[in-house]
Amino acid sequence: MPNRRHFLTISALYALAGCLGGCQRTSETTLQINTLRGSISPQLLTLFRQNQGQTVTLDLKPLEQLQELFEVLQDAAMKMPETSENFFNRSATVPDLLTLGHGWYRQAIALGFIQPLSLEELTRWEELGEPWQRFLRRNIQGEIDPQGQLWGQPYRWGTTMLVYRKDKLKKLGWTPTDWADLWRPELQGKISLLNQSREVLGLLLKKQGKSYNETNPAAIADLESDFQALHRQVKFYSSTHYLQPLEMGDTWVAQGWSQDILPLLQRYRNLGAVIPASGTALWCDLWVQPQRSQTSFETLKTWLEFCWEPAAIQQISRSSHGASPLIYTATNLEPAITDNPLIYLDQNTFDASEIIEVLDPDTTAEYQKVWQRVRQG
Repeated sequence: MPNRRHFLTISALYALAGCLGGCQRTSETTLQINTLRGSISPQLLTLFRQNQGQTVTLDLKPLEQLQELFEVLQDAAMKMPETSENFFNRSATVPDLLTLGHGWYRQAIALGFIQPLSLEELTRWEELGEPWQRFLRRNIQGEIDPQGQLWGQPYRWGTTMLVYRKDKLKKLGWTPTDWADLWRPELQGKISLLNQSREVLGLLLKKQGKSYNETNPAAIADLESDFQALHRQVKFYSSTHYLQPLEMGDTWVAQGWSQDILPLLQRYRNLGAVIPASGTALWCDLWVQPQRSQTSFETLKTWLEFCWEPAAIQQISRSSHGASPLIYTATNLEPAITDNPLIYLDQNTFDASEIIEVLDPDTTAEYQKVWQRVRQG
């Protein structure tokens, strides 16, 4: 989801990354990794260092936004081909691995920005279930293809959820459990929604028992009347400033992203959150290798294998405000993880949830027509 923004800042990441990078002189291999700040915790890096010793070290560069990371990937693709004159400069600027938001996955493949990864060689590849395996396999145009190659390794995922003011809804005698609650008359003018057509029209589709990735023009057109009724409930649309109005009581319920909401729940006891029972949108962060990176998969494998090890699965699910894609196959997870329905989703809800896919231009235009007619009407 291209407009996801992350509130969480882990300043200790810089210090730990610097420590790891400073050990280059005594290590056999140093991996240069550009990552999204907050998606890899200092605790996870410490665990990696303890497990690997000096065999592999990380030169980690955290960036604030997924958009910045995609721009790094784009810049890396434009670098001069490697020669004896520019080898050292190139290796200093093109990372070995980089965090890519799933919303850029198709585009990065189609533009030739990233190269395939031999993920089938990883020990736990077969444990990776759906929807991840289907999402990952792509042809060179970036389209989903069961016979396609694997271009990225998911290491963290999360959801679109509802966050609400517990004190305000307590007076009403109920709390939301599903998307349909947004139409309750007592919430008129008290709701904010994400300013993204696919997220909002997707919740309408879920309410109707359909897919976020519906391609039938008639089914999409049928959303308009339902959207008009929901639109009358909405105070504003925003993908970036939906939490402060909730804290101030200007809104009572907000649609938002888990990586924004989960850190807030720890600080504001008056807020609650729920994953809609009929299913929601999933997002994920992936490790990708820039096309011009010359590092072998065998070298990358140490870090990629680690990210799917049981200890890493637990640490990612505990400290990154997200979950590991292998969370449902892991054993001996802490109760703090398995008892948290915002991280360890009910299985039926997870099975009903989907990754929002990039659709063909004609279908995308149909969604935009409905979105604009209601918003501008």
